[in-house]
Amino acid sequence: MCDTIVALGPDTAGGNTLFGKNSDREPDEVQNIVIQPRKRYKPGETVKCTYISIPQVEETARILLCQPFWMFGAEMGANEYGVMIGNEALFTKEKPDKIGLTGMDLLRLALERSRTAREALDVIIRLLETHGQGGNCGYRQKFHYMNSYLIADAHEAYVLEAVKSWWAWKKIQDVWSISNVISIGSDFDAVSPGLIRNAVKKGWCRNESAFDFARCYSDPLYTWAAAANNRVECSRRILAQKKGSLTSADFMAILRDHGPHQDFRPDKYGGTVCMHAADKLIRRSQSVGSMVGNVSEKRSLFFVTGAANPCLSPFYPVFSPGTANPAGYLEGQADYSPDSYWWQCEKLHRQALLLFPSALKEIRSKTESFEREMLQTVEGADTAPNQSTIDRYFARTRSIVGEWGSNLAQLPEARPGYLFRRYWQGYNRLNGIE
Repeated sequence: MCDTIVALGPDTAGGNTLFGKNSDREPDEVQNIVIQPRKRYKPGETVKCTYISIPQVEETARILLCQPFWMFGAEMGANEYGVMIGNEALFTKEKPDKIGLTGMDLLRLALERSRTAREALDVIIRLLETHGQGGNCGYRQKFHYMNSYLIADAHEAYVLEAVKSWWAWKKIQDVWSISNVISIGSDFDAVSPGLIRNAVKKGWCRNESAFDFARCYSDPLYTWAAAANNRVECSRRILAQKKGSLTSADFMAILRDHGPHQDFRPDKYGGTVCMHAADKLIRRSQSVGSMVGNVSEKRSLFFVTGAANPCLSPFYPVFSPGTANPAGYLEGQADYSPDSYWWQCEKLHRQALLLFPSALKEIRSKTESFEREMLQTVEGADTAPNQSTIDRYFARTRSIVGEWGSNLAQLPEARPGYLFRRYWQGYNRLNGIE
């Protein structure tokens, strides 16, 4: 389960496009920060996606990916031209094909092949119509779904929602968010004719003039189980409240939101934008990576956590022109590794889950001042941060996490429920965390 948010220039404090997403996946599904350089290819070459190969293009753009370690595609990302995309799982009456391009494949391919949000929209549509969408998108558990996308650049944003090779899209006028629910009703700007004809043929609407995408195609049971409506209402309410003055810090706060619960604990509450896993049936997803973008014609700025649980993870800057991942950042794989930044944080996060809310208070006291200074410096500069700046802020991020982690043993235990403790003990054994 995921949430993606956007605000266009007229509704932000700096006049830039703001973009953010939490990637909610299985709790131990490592999500790496990956930077791919611009590349050129020979005629006739193919690209191997997660399950199928398709023709490669002549040149691909330099891209930033927030990428589950085992797949070709990514949950969210950006390219050198300031195009940003996040995808969401959709649960529909039509069931996905057993094989095809995954939603994450389509996201990466669009970033590689576009220079504007509208180009990215068109790329996904062409690929959908040519190759379809399908394949298992789960890590340890099989998980098949359709996909939606929020696509933005410095000037405009679009929502694209797809069922099989059919699609509908609309242009965003100000602020918007999407989650694991079809958000387009009858208010689309363009729609695949096959989408409407299929709905009429199956009796989901009387005729073409009565077509409503969400009403015709949504699977009510799975959509309800995903708690998508609660999450999208929460994110849109916050966006509306701050409309006209939204900042990168506001977007980070939305991705950390735990809803109206003053006594929030991950063993007690679900269905929040900052998602916490608690069992293997209903609350089996966790926010395993987060990204915020701040893009204008002048420059593009990107911030990531590189770790799960944005409420417990500081954001740091990445992906400026000519830069690599920060010095000391190492990717993670299936098993726990003390060298991987994602796993370093995850080990501490699992201790903190037993200590809410005192652990949350401890880390927020450390991250708030750091992020305030970091954003003021990075966003206040005339140019995007260079490698030295990126390295320095990542080093400070690691220091904050390490200092916070060393203090966990001094915090009072919250004594979460037995089943919650047992759930995380099982993952610790599975991942080799002592």
